[in-house]
Amino acid sequence: MADQREVILSRLAALCASVSGITAVVRNALDVPSNARPAVIIQDGIEAMRDRPQQVHYSELQRMELSPGISVYLRAGGTADPGVLLSRYRSAIVAAVLTDGALRDAVGTTGFISYEGCVVLPPDAEAKEHRLDITMTFTYAFRLGDIAP
Repeated sequence: MADQREVILSRLAALCASVSGITAVVRNALDVPSNARPAVIIQDGIEAMRDRPQQVHYSELQRMELSPGISVYLRAGGTADPGVLLSRYRSAIVAAVLTDGALRDAVGTTGFISYEGCVVLPPDAEAKEHRLDITMTFTYAFRLGDIAP
């Protein structure tokens, strides 16, 4: 088996890259090459234990919650309304994630994927861009055997 955390994060990046209009997607970077916009930057985020069977006395089997950072960036000053564009990209990314069979397989029958919401940050006047942060949580089974050499 594969490390489910990496499976989820890799698939998330692929889905974001498949959204029409997105020109670049990177993971764990401060920016995308050549400042391409619209862009998505994914930070691997937080992974924390949700629960585990009582009979398990060490981390051999447990459910984890993964909350990656998903940020959409748009260049300011275009003719289109940035709020409309940010909403369009949010909708496309959330729909792609929630309907993706590979992600559903990755979280398994005891896990789930939830859309927690989003926040539009005030435009950065110096960088002249708009930013939307999407919050999603992936709950999945962590099995020591999936990552053990």
